[in-house]
Amino acid sequence: MEDESCYSSVIFKPFDKEKSKVRQSDEFVLYGEVKRKQSSEETSHTEITDYIHVSKHNNILAQYTKERAANLQLLADKEVLEQETARLATQGQQMNSTLDFIIHKISFSGDKYCQFTGNGARCTSCPQNWIQNGSSCYYFHKGNTWNTWTESQKYCEKYEAQLAIIDSVGEQEFINQHTEFYYDAYHGYWIGLYKKMGLTWVWTNDAQLERGFWSDRPDERYSYCVLSMPSKNLVRSWRSASCSMKNRWICEMDVLTWPTFLQAQQNHSDPST
Repeated sequence: MEDESCYSSVIFKPFDKEKSKVRQSDEFVLYGEVKRKQSSEETSHTEITDYIHVSKHNNILAQYTKERAANLQLLADKEVLEQETARLATQGQQMNSTLDFIIHKISFSGDKYCQFTGNGARCTSCPQNWIQNGSSCYYFHKGNTWNTWTESQKYCEKYEAQLAIIDSVGEQEFINQHTEFYYDAYHGYWIGLYKKMGLTWVWTNDAQLERGFWSDRPDERYSYCVLSMPSKNLVRSWRSASCSMKNRWICEMDVLTWPTFLQAQQNHSDPST
């Protein structure tokens, strides 16, 4: 602390014989500065006061740091809870979708989709021996028992599926890649396209044909059903044939989305009978 300063006034009058003639207004005023040191008690008191202020400041800073850390932890916990809530909501939607699928699937059989072990069930989006592509599952019949177009459609219906409906280049290429040559050049795989009433090419869902992938011009006489033939040209493989001809076939159905904790890796191997 700096020394304190005190001020006092000292008046000096001039010494003169005619002392009585000096007016009061002629007085000279001088100022002097007198400094006084602080006592040891005052110094000690000041130091104590400073220590108290510093201590309060440190306490406030420590409390702020503690509360800030607690707040950051709460924010982190909140984010974790929000993520868990979103996960549970998604899982709930998946379970509702799966339940709806099962309820409306008259012939649904869990063992066609799931494998049960001591660790629980692991389920695929498609039945065993079916192949997933996008949102659909496909069954490529590769056995030696062949069917007419109508018999093939009835086989698919047992799985609540239908003969394959091809409505994009990508789907056409996928199907062509999974067909193989068998018997002779006239045999292929029935798909869900036929000539309704002998007039219009339609799919099994009654949608009219918008784009075809014909290998040659379709026969307009009695060939009212369509085969997908194994072909090196992926987008030119369809051939019209008599619906009573015996061939292999391709079924298609929607995938089944299981809750995440039940999902297993889809088996992409070719189906077999």
